Amino acid sequence: MQRKKIKKTLLMYTIALTLLVATVQIQADSEQDTHSTLIRIDSSRFTRTAKEPLTCSMTTQYKTHSTPLQTIAANQAIISSEYDCKNPAITANQGDILVLAEESQSILASDLLITYSSDNGNSWSELNGFATEDIIETRPVVDYCYNSEMQAYGTFLPDTSSGTISFFHFPSMTNPETVYQESEGWTMWSFDGSNWMDCYAIDVGGYPHGSNAPAPEFHGVLTIIGSSSSYGETLDNYYETEGGGISACYLAFEGQLGDTMAVDLDPTNQRYYEVFELQNEPELVTDGIFLESCWLEPGNVDWWENDWPIFVVEGAHDPDLVADNGKCHCVVELDGNIVCYTSTDEGNSFRSSTVANNAQYPSIARVGSSVICTYERNGDIYSAISEDDGVSWEEFSALNEVSGSVAEAEACNDIGNEHVVWTDTREGSSSIYYSSAGDVAVPIIEIESVAGGFGIQATISNTGTAAATDLAWSINLDGGAFIGAETSGVISSIAPGNSETIKSGFILGIGATEITVTVGSVSETKSGTVFLFFVIGVS
Repeated sequence: MQRKKIKKTLLMYTIALTLLVATVQIQADSEQDTHSTLIRIDSSRFTRTAKEPLTCSMTTQYKTHSTPLQTIAANQAIISSEYDCKNPAITANQGDILVLAEESQSILASDLLITYSSDNGNSWSELNGFATEDIIETRPVVDYCYNSEMQAYGTFLPDTSSGTISFFHFPSMTNPETVYQESEGWTMWSFDGSNWMDCYAIDVGGYPHGSNAPAPEFHGVLTIIGSSSSYGETLDNYYETEGGGISACYLAFEGQLGDTMAVDLDPTNQRYYEVFELQNEPELVTDGIFLESCWLEPGNVDWWENDWPIFVVEGAHDPDLVADNGKCHCVVELDGNIVCYTSTDEGNSFRSSTVANNAQYPSIARVGSSVICTYERNGDIYSAISEDDGVSWEEFSALNEVSGSVAEAEACNDIGNEHVVWTDTREGSSSIYYSSAGDVAVPIIEIESVAGGFGIQATISNTGTAAATDLAWSINLDGGAFIGAETSGVISSIAPGNSETIKSGFILGIGATEITVTVGSVSETKSGTVFLFFVIGVS
């Protein structure tokens, strides 16, 4: 009897211990996965609707604002004036860098200042701007277009009192006088925006025009969130089509949209991504972010009618994202930390990782195989780099040499490739400072030549400091070719200083053609003539 009692007691202790271990393990797993709140939702709940087509017109060209080209030492202002300069935006292509910032003159007056560097940030141009009257220019954004003819696309938060929405063409990021079609140098274009009562946030994503784009003059997507007189709380996507035409669609919400958003376009898999803050959307999210993506179907001006995988993250704020080489990285502030959500399957699923603790206002970029995130902590700008697609991160020292000098505010920093800009208050007023995020090995892919003959061949070189791997490439002929108009493949690797040759398949046809060669995120367009098995006059 005593023996049975002991056995029973031991059995009870064993069961209790097992339950305790299981409870501790569940709690530990929960603590390790503190940001597993990304939830995929039924996308049929949200349907975009086409808006009436619009027409844009050129409103102004750039103007020189002040001082000539000058060499800037590390941690010196690249944009400053007698007024506060803030909210910097940056984009870059190899050693060419373009920076925009807001010059806040008063509550009712604000202009944009622009500077550029063609030598990897060692020297910077005179300040430029656009000659506008009665328009308050705030919160600029800019993005690279992956194209030699139209290099960058920009805009700023619409001034609803003007009744217009404006955007910028930058045919060259480092030569304000380079001509592209009707854009004779840097130009501002505008179209009707009178239906907007209030615009909360805006962003723009650049894209190479050509046969892989939804429309002939598609240079990217301009996206606005705000309140309109026609549809209430909405998100609008605008994009150029052809001959000055603007197409648009909108997505309406019952909840309230926030004041932070980001978009990016990946030319390697023809995909558009957007993320924005959303509050009090019934049965969906109380206070968080809304993340979605869509296929930019070539030749389909209504590309947005394709499927949109949609995710929400409760409690997340201040999102930014980058999409390149078939991958998307979205960073947010969540519970006082910076968290990165990464997709490698065209936005159909995401995994998460912690970038940094006790930080805010993240920005993100991808350079080759490196993912770089910048963020603000206690008045300083830090960078963290991931070499394994956002699985793990290494933080580096603060970029600003004067401790606590960074403005603690939304849009206080931005990153383009490895180049970083931020709003700095070390001199009392606000100026824009520049630095590199760190010693990052970067592949630089160039299309050296495109030649005809028996088909098309192109020479692809890597002039960077790191190997370029898994480069998707395509050669597309628009017109003239009956057979062989499209060829694609993957370059497994190009070592620094080396080059590879890609070739089209068999081509048969007759007539004029436009040739688009795309390698990774680099694109080159040429014209020529198909004559039976040959392509001649390529230029």
